This record gives sequence, structure tokens and C-alpha cells, in this order.
Amino acid sequence: GHGSSHFGPRTSFLCPIPEDMARLLFAVAALVVGAAVATAHTTSPSICGDDPTYVSDCNHPDLGSCGNACCVLEVSLPAAPTEVYSRLKDVLSSGMDGTFEYITGGDPSPKDDLRPYKIDQPKPFQFIVQGRHNAPQYNGENGDILDFNIAALGSGSSLRMFSLSRIHGALGDGGQNFKTLSFLLKNTQLATSTDFTIVHGCGKALGVSTAVSEG
Repeated sequence: GHGSSHFGPRTSFLCPIPEDMARLLFAVAALVVGAAVATAHTTSPSICGDDPTYVSDCNHPDLGSCGNACCVLEVSLPAAPTEVYSRLKDVLSSGMDGTFEYITGGDPSPKDDLRPYKIDQPKPFQFIVQGRHNAPQYNGENGDILDFNIAALGSGSSLRMFSLSRIHGALGDGGQNFKTLSFLLKNTQLATSTDFTIVHGCGKALGVSTAVSEG
């Protein structure tokens, strides 16, 4: 008696959603999801953002390799050191997607050109460059520090690239330091491939050089 009246008729109180209302709810849900994906993709292309899974080359997150998160890459290039320096300085100065800067000046203000010093050990260093990469929350003096040196390597060059999360307490980078260097190198249009050697950081175990290829 009482049990059947409680459980049996319960389904009769469920009201089916009209077809037009169902379509409206589906459309709203699609808009919400679409907006979230669009937001992820409209961020500056050199920034991993809040959800790095949507962004290429953000798959090398680092934790504390330089105290803070960092990434050190090295790549061999067919271009001579003078051309590598010129292209690197140009892309940093251009800002590219509005997030990069070429750093110079100050007191003292050392020159980028190391050739007058005739350094040949441990490498024949030719140029040294500094830059900065800015993100919406971390920019200016809190932007990531970028350092580069260029050495002669036969008729070509060896380019070492370094990115450090600048803000204090940045133990992790969500893959940003590797992404920054990869994006920068691709925009110099100097590399015949996208093969790098991870020298330090970039999410790898400390003390082991690892060759990686990013498609």
C-alpha cells in the first residue's frame, strides 16, 4: 500500500523538457565550451596560459631546476655567428607577439660583441645577448629572464639559450620556459630542424643532457 504509492507513481512527476528548450540548453552549453577554448587560443602564441594542454611546446614543465623553474637548450645552426646574433637581436627587438624585449643599456653596459676578447676556451664565444619574456601576470622586472650566447662551430654556430622564471617563488613554470625558447628559435628562421639538446632544467632530471625533437 504505502510503499507502492511512494515508489510507483514517482515517475509521473518528471516533466519532459520541451524540444525547443532542449535545443536552447544545448546551444548555451556549446557557447560556454567554445568560449573557454577560444580564450585559451587567443592568448599570445608564445604563452602557455592557464591550460597548457591547448598550446604546442608546453609539454616540458620544470620544477625548481635553477632554484626557480628554468630551461637551458642548445642547438647547432648552419648560419655564422654574426647572422645568428643579428636575427636573434632582431626578433627580440621586434617584440614578435608583443611579449619579448631585447635588453641593453644600464651602467655599466657591456657590449654584446665578445670577438675583441678572442675567447677560445671552453668555446670560441662570439656574442652574448639578453632579453625578457613578458606574460600578462608577470612582466617588466618580473618578466622571465632570457640569456643567450653564440659560439663559432665550424662554419656555423652553437646557440645556447636560457630562460628563468623571474618572479620569486616560481618553483614551477607549467612548461613556459621551454615554450619561450622554442617559439623564439622558430621565429628566427635559422634552424633547419627543431632538434634541441636540453642541457638543464626543462623538466628533465638534473645532470643529464637529453636530445629532444619537437614537431
